[in-house]
Amino acid sequence: MSFFEGFLQALESLRANKLRSFLTMLGIIMGVFSIITIMAIGNATEEYVNMQFEKMGANVLQIGYKSMSVSNDEWLYIEDIETIKKVAPEIKNIATHIQRHGTLRIDENTRDAMIYGLTAQYKEFSPIEMAEGRFISDFDVSSNTKVMVVDEFFANRYFNKTDIVGETIRFKAPSGVNYSLKIIGVIKAENDMMAGLLDNEKMPTQVYMPITTVQQMFYNNKRLDNISISLEKDEDYKEIGDRIVRALELHKGKKDAYMVYSTQDMQKIFSSVIGVISAVLIVIALITLVVGGIGIVNILLVSVTERIREIGIRKALGAQKKDIILQFITESIIMTGISGLAGIILGILGGNIISQVIGIPPVVDIPIIVSAFTGSILLGLIFGVYPAKKAADLDPIESLRYE
Repeated sequence: MSFFEGFLQALESLRANKLRSFLTMLGIIMGVFSIITIMAIGNATEEYVNMQFEKMGANVLQIGYKSMSVSNDEWLYIEDIETIKKVAPEIKNIATHIQRHGTLRIDENTRDAMIYGLTAQYKEFSPIEMAEGRFISDFDVSSNTKVMVVDEFFANRYFNKTDIVGETIRFKAPSGVNYSLKIIGVIKAENDMMAGLLDNEKMPTQVYMPITTVQQMFYNNKRLDNISISLEKDEDYKEIGDRIVRALELHKGKKDAYMVYSTQDMQKIFSSVIGVISAVLIVIALITLVVGGIGIVNILLVSVTERIREIGIRKALGAQKKDIILQFITESIIMTGISGLAGIILGILGGNIISQVIGIPPVVDIPIIVSAFTGSILLGLIFGVYPAKKAADLDPIESLRYE
């Protein structure tokens, strides 16, 4: 029997049991779908993270704390920026920020807000583009001015327009004191994953103020979260970072209190985390594939039992073992092959839909698609061997007697 004849017989057998075949194939479809979707979203997320770090620049260093529990005498203060400038004149830009939580009142509405207290040069470290007005200035920081910058989501949600420069908003600090803050600028919203999260009613809105203003509004909030510095491209980042850490520890009389990490370091960490998460999810998807493969074995064994008499007749008419094996393995490969194609198509569609929701262009690699389809075929070959051999080993005389 030729492969083509075996293929047609296998198709006829599957067509005779459409529902059973579909339910058997479902596990393979879901497994391949999961793998394609996970890889597409994982690659897209990694590309998005890399793009954000590229916007920050490769020559950026972050100075932070080595430990999560930091004593008061180890705190970084805004005055430490001058210490850093003195020991590292190569610095191009330096900025810092603090992050706090409060409540905004717009007319009769109140809204939880994430307050970012910034220095003027923070804009150099973040892809900020102004839609209206201006960003926080050095004068705002030095004068503790009661001003704020918002984004387009905030402006459209509460004012139904983006040109809201000059509007006043009430802010209630944890102390219970109310402050009037004037809006001086509106940041242009980006169309990406973070933008989708920020434009969510359940998420706290984000606003930006001079760091000194935020420190004045909150109790015991002189501590900085970290300090960012940018250097020229040809500078020795590691040597400068070590020099800054030594100067800060000498200034405060502390050892092993601070650390320096570059954008490359952070990029590697994020890529590793994304890789681990993707790997775990892929293992789960592979388990689904194996379960689907076991389902194929079971259904083929049932098929062998149902067709014992048919197999006996074929053997009596001259069919050889290899013909029987070919038919059942072909059935298995057809099921897994069709399942693989369906899973790939659904995975690409699912990846595109999820990518549109989170605002990241999908990234589907051709090698992944080819590997997924090839893996499906191999799965059919592997899981079809045992039922095929069992069918081929049936005794034709006993098979003809079977009722």
